[in-house]
Amino acid sequence: MRGGIISIISPNEDMAKQAAEKMGKLQDKGDLNIYYRKQDDYVLSTIVPTQYPSSIINTLIAISLSNKIIILLNDNLDWKDGELLLAANSSGIRSVAIHNNIGLIKKLIASSNIDINVSSDYDNEIKYQEPESRKEDFVYIDRVFTVKGVGAVMLGFTFMDLNVHDKMIALPSMQTVEVKSIQVLDEDQENVGPGVRVGLALKNVKADDVKDTYALIPESKKWYKSLEGEFIKYPWSEIKENGQYHFISGGVILMGQLKLEGKAKVELAKPMPESKRIMVADVNVKFGKSRIIGYLKL
Repeated sequence: MRGGIISIISPNEDMAKQAAEKMGKLQDKGDLNIYYRKQDDYVLSTIVPTQYPSSIINTLIAISLSNKIIILLNDNLDWKDGELLLAANSSGIRSVAIHNNIGLIKKLIASSNIDINVSSDYDNEIKYQEPESRKEDFVYIDRVFTVKGVGAVMLGFTFMDLNVHDKMIALPSMQTVEVKSIQVLDEDQENVGPGVRVGLALKNVKADDVKDTYALIPESKKWYKSLEGEFIKYPWSEIKENGQYHFISGGVILMGQLKLEGKAKVELAKPMPESKRIMVADVNVKFGKSRIIGYLKL
């Protein structure tokens, strides 16, 4: 079983939901509304984040999980459209902005020095498609609970090949867990590839012991709390001295401190799976200004 993840973001949540309904059937409803479509051994998950623009957290999580991002812009542009364009660009994930006036959007993108494709062909962009694959060394976890007769269960998305009996390290507890069984859309699987929404039953583990888990990584792979890299700052962003920011990658969103001393230095509050690019946001800026500060290249 393999899969892909497309996020549809927009200042108009209803418009994003209508588009997602063309891609699949809504089955998970919450902070992230997830629509599924299964064809043979492929599952497409389409995510519509909620609560934007009052909160940008769900939007950042959805964007960072994606293989592809679709941005549905308002006819009359305002700061929210600009913020979503920056958020998509900061992820480094292939993105397309849909608007009737291509020339206007291309001019806006060029003036902002960001890299996003533009289209006016809504019907062509909002249809079933298999986005480019994305493979990394972790499993994103968003829910942990107990099922009677089964034990501890985790829900999330795979970004790697995962097999029954694989042993993984749970972040942030650093506890070793073993995958007892894998389910995809209520069907048992012996193994899955990247991009698949999974339910994982764990062997000899209590849910309370790993209730704060947000990622699983193989025992042989790296994680970090301290890191250095190149910080790409958007020109209109203000950097606070030794400021606290949100750092986002692969659905994981953590607080940390950013210091600019030659190379950017970051101290995270909790461990993060190894990544090549991390989005940086300040969710406390004045409402109406972009909360996307820039991104780190590692």
